[in-house]
Amino acid sequence: MSDGFDLLLAGGTVLDPASGRRQELDVGIVADHITAIEPALPRECAKQVLDAHGCYVTPGLIDFHIHSYWGVNTYGFDADPVCARSGVTTAIDAGSAGPVNFLGFKRFIAEPCRTRMLAFVCVAQHGILHSPGELEEVRFADPEGAARAVKEHPDVAVGIKVRLQRSSVGDNGREALRLAIEAGEASRSPVMVHIGDTAISMEEIVDTLRPGDVVTHCFTPLKPGIVDQAGRLREAVRRAHERGVLFDVGHASRHLDFDIVRRAIGDGLLPDIISTDLHGRMSSPNPVVDLPTTMTKFLTLGMSLERVVAACTINPARAIGWQDRLASLEAGREADLTVLELAEGPAALRDSIGGELIADQRIAARWTVRRGEVIQGSP
Repeated sequence: MSDGFDLLLAGGTVLDPASGRRQELDVGIVADHITAIEPALPRECAKQVLDAHGCYVTPGLIDFHIHSYWGVNTYGFDADPVCARSGVTTAIDAGSAGPVNFLGFKRFIAEPCRTRMLAFVCVAQHGILHSPGELEEVRFADPEGAARAVKEHPDVAVGIKVRLQRSSVGDNGREALRLAIEAGEASRSPVMVHIGDTAISMEEIVDTLRPGDVVTHCFTPLKPGIVDQAGRLREAVRRAHERGVLFDVGHASRHLDFDIVRRAIGDGLLPDIISTDLHGRMSSPNPVVDLPTTMTKFLTLGMSLERVVAACTINPARAIGWQDRLASLEAGREADLTVLELAEGPAALRDSIGGELIADQRIAARWTVRRGEVIQGSP
């Protein structure tokens, strides 16, 4: 134990899915690192004390799918303030930058942001586009450049992104997927695949993916989806999940259907990763709100709190191979933590197509701790 602490989180329940620990413990922090996790650390040795009684102290939340290339990409928004007040210490941009403009993302977004900003690099040269779609002309694909960006900037770039919806690739979905996998192989990194309104079948998509690749927008109501016309989980999807393909929520304003979630969970598929896909073109009112609200939806739909927290901490960290750096509470780790509370009382929650849930309690971020710095959460 350290002789003193700059910050002490006292009396909370440490909930750390990486270690399986769920125990009332204090967390002591010196500068930007955790130095002690023990019962009843002395408060008089701390410069600042946060009373976390009744709350859960978790690893800093990871929002695995956002669009933060503000001012450059049409989907980008100023994500840093939203992340800071909602418990997110690490966010991953999902392909807003391609190999042509990735250095701009690194220099002007990732480096100055308080939130750790990582990125999947789009297989299209300039990143994802709204109109025209980024790969309506497949000559704008640059798998070699995308792979090179991942290999040369492993501190920020974590994988390859491809969108397969018709408005993004036209009739080029099969070739776009092939090129993305080529870039993933060359960079030895995961490929994130955007589904919903694709010209190629769900079976072809998931059969093409490798263990560790990610299907995002996995509960989209846009066809073809992960459930068939009878509402049953597709066997190809089940097989893909069993061999290690990951499924990410990627909520957004179009891609979450509570009924599909219920059907998929009923057939044994729970999301590996819970993410928001917050971006600058969200519909109004925004059904997503933030990551804790999205987490609350899955808690209400039947996932345990441990699974929900794992889907926003250790699971996404493992998906990008950063589990040795992120998403675990132990002495010596960087002090990225979130203090969550379960606020009692009814809360109305919406999916992307008008469906509504009434939650008896909701997950809220009381504090975000990023590298030892305390940020007040949203109420």
